[in-house]
Amino acid sequence: MPKAFREIQKEVMQDHSLRKPLLEKIKRLRNERLVVSFFISFQSQIPLSSDDADMIEEVLFNSDTTNGITLILDAPGGDGLAAERIIQLCKKYSKKDFETIVPARAKSAATMVCLGSDTILMGATSELGPIDPQIPMKLGDGWQWVGAHHVIRTYDDLMEKAISLKEGHIEPLLQQLSQFNATHIEILRAATSLSESIAISSLKRGMLSKKSERNIKKSIRCFTDPDITWTAPLRLDRLG
Repeated sequence: MPKAFREIQKEVMQDHSLRKPLLEKIKRLRNERLVVSFFISFQSQIPLSSDDADMIEEVLFNSDTTNGITLILDAPGGDGLAAERIIQLCKKYSKKDFETIVPARAKSAATMVCLGSDTILMGATSELGPIDPQIPMKLGDGWQWVGAHHVIRTYDDLMEKAISLKEGHIEPLLQQLSQFNATHIEILRAATSLSESIAISSLKRGMLSKKSERNIKKSIRCFTDPDITWTAPLRLDRLG
């Protein structure tokens, strides 16, 4: 078996013998902070949940946080309230600061956790993303995680076309609208607003404490408006 393949297999299986020395090295480089790593499964897209917050609290409760906390985070998104709780836990247990490291991607709710930290450490290929909730939807032959923003926009566009239709057949639009539940759309709107509110309040209590909530809201449009694409390195302390 080629050496490269063996190393890839070890990485996919998250072999503890591979990660332990790397985490110890990160701890030394980060001034002996407690290093906690949270990664999704390589086999499936697992969202951040309240169970993850419970697990992280258990680790923090039984660890020395005298020098602060470094949370290494890789997740596709999940529950905004779980993200808020993780932020609160890390700030509560840390005797100093709380920082996040994004080795690859921290999307949606995971981006919210990063925004709630005192420092975000990223590499050239690290990714944050829009903070709108992610929901599972069946598309084609399989299930995918879809941003609430896109579901709401599709519903609103169909409604607008149906209402403004002057001539032609409305049946195709009604058929597409029948796939949506109006109550569910309102729940998604509320969840989207909640995510933005949590992000703003977390930044106000953290790295953007000197800015007004209005300026913070303007600064994080790249996270609250999925249509905006940033082509330059993002510096939160220089926004707004």
